[in-house]
Parts: sequence; C-alpha cells; structure tokens
Amino acid sequence: MRTSQAVKVLELNALKLWALRTDAPATPETIGLTQARLLRICGNLPRIGPACGLDHGEKGYEACRGALTDLPRPEGLHETDFPGGWHAVGTHIGGYDTLGLTLGEMLEQWLPHSGFKRRGGPVVYRYVTDPRETTEADTRTEICVPVQPDPIE
Repeated sequence: MRTSQAVKVLELNALKLWALRTDAPATPETIGLTQARLLRICGNLPRIGPACGLDHGEKGYEACRGALTDLPRPEGLHETDFPGGWHAVGTHIGGYDTLGLTLGEMLEQWLPHSGFKRRGGPVVYRYVTDPRETTEADTRTEICVPVQPDPIE
C-alpha cells in the first residue's frame, strides 16, 4: 500500500464544515483547484485544524474547513455536515495524483480481509500538511473510508 502505516479503524466525530462544492468527481485537478479556491476565500480567517475534502464519487467533491461558529460564513461557501462514525483510515504520502491508487488499495486489498464493509457516505480526505508549505513528495493526506462491521454469517 502507499500508506505510511497500517490502516486503522477509528470512530470520527461529526463536524460542521464550510464547503465549496463542485459537481466534478475528485480528480487531482479538481481537488487542487477547489482547495486553492477555498484557501483564497478563507485566507484571512484563523485556521482550525486541517482542511479536508468530501469525495461524493460521481456526484462531486467538496473542499471543506471547520466552521467557525463565532464568525459569519464567507460568501460563496455553504454549510455541510460530516456525519462522523466508523472509518478505515490510511495515510497517503505524496501528491494528489496518486490518492486514487491508495484509496483503491484500501478498498481492494485491505477491506475484503478486515472484518468490515463499506457503508454509505463520502470518502473523506484530511489534508494533514499544507501543500503550500510542503513538497509534493512529503504531502500527507489521511484517507477516511466509512465502514461498518461485516458479521460472519
């Protein structure tokens, strides 16, 4: 796998997010352009944790950041919810152009032998490093796939 550590199953907290949505699937170009637009819109706001992206597959992609409840939402963004719950989490190291490979390996190699199955909801990309401050080779992204136990029948 292209992950820096073994895939872990973690219960993630629900979050209120501010998001910039595109109807295009989460390709490296879509992620980069949408995240750059989000950073420009939120440029003067304080950081609260890493940016993230919600990958809705063919239904589109949302570039997100934590909602600041004491400030008005910037124009052009909408509020969205990350429902939380159990997720398989692997860390991808490298550029956005190989995120799909790591996600594919998680779904095709790890998931079938994990005791879990995919559940509904978007795949979440948590951008641990800021691409403006990190080389592409050192960029770290946590890939969070919603899962639920897959009982033995």
